[in-house]
Amino acid sequence: MQANRRLSNEFMKRLFRHFNRTHLYLFLGFYIVFAALTFFVLNAGTPSDRRETPFFWATLGVVSGPFTGTIARHFQSCCLQFSWGLFPYCAGFLCAGVVFQMVPFPFQRFERGIRLAMWCIGLFGWFAGVPVSFLHALS
Repeated sequence: MQANRRLSNEFMKRLFRHFNRTHLYLFLGFYIVFAALTFFVLNAGTPSDRRETPFFWATLGVVSGPFTGTIARHFQSCCLQFSWGLFPYCAGFLCAGVVFQMVPFPFQRFERGIRLAMWCIGLFGWFAGVPVSFLHALS
């Protein structure tokens, strides 16, 4: 039992060895930028729109990417359907960014830069679902 746990821990450490604080800081940077944009977009409406829109929850829910517009419209079925249609594209970017952190590269010269660039592209693809979902939700 102890040997299995040790092998499992070693496998997870090896699998995620390229994730570090820089990845966390980049994620937080993207989150803060898109959360601020979400807050300002939703707060710019009329007073009656602001009462009806849960902009606090939508701002916190920016981490859900393409589902942020759905959160802003109280999970209306048309917004939810649009977000599910957008989800595979955004998730594809995010998954590619994560996979690039795990695959071994045959070279080491630009490895860190490529990994970070792909992480940024993956995060941008995921968070780009936020304004696209708002195009539908706020129309």
